[in-house]
Amino acid sequence: MADRPDPIVISARPAPPRVPAVEISPEQIAGLVDRFYGAIRTHERLGPLFEDRLAGKWDPHLARMNQFWRSVLLHSGEYSGQPVVKHNGLPDLREDDFRLWLELFEQTTAELFEPGTAAPILVIARRIARSLWLARFGTPFNKAPDWLG
Repeated sequence: MADRPDPIVISARPAPPRVPAVEISPEQIAGLVDRFYGAIRTHERLGPLFEDRLAGKWDPHLARMNQFWRSVLLHSGEYSGQPVVKHNGLPDLREDDFRLWLELFEQTTAELFEPGTAAPILVIARRIARSLWLARFGTPFNKAPDWLG
């Protein structure tokens, strides 16, 4: 009988825990989500766009957005979903809608947080907006606009 080679043993070190980019509580995130989507709902352009998709489903959406932002800001890992698919499924979404979304988000964070807290949140929000914009409108010939950072 031929000698068998020793089995290959793969070992990995656990990754260090992820440290949130900003010190923020789940309650503060809930306040951000509530105030931001309150502003969305009254916005001339974004309000009807969101209402077309979320009429009668706002409470589950807000719960989901709380999960999303806790996952993003606190690394809670509780959100699983496909934001690109959801946003690409919006038939009336325009390129400039992301700018409007960012403006409202920036305004909301400025109202709720000190600049040192707001700044890292906005870096993450711009990254998300850029990713969603590129997935929907980006091509090799259509680069992201400057306002996406």
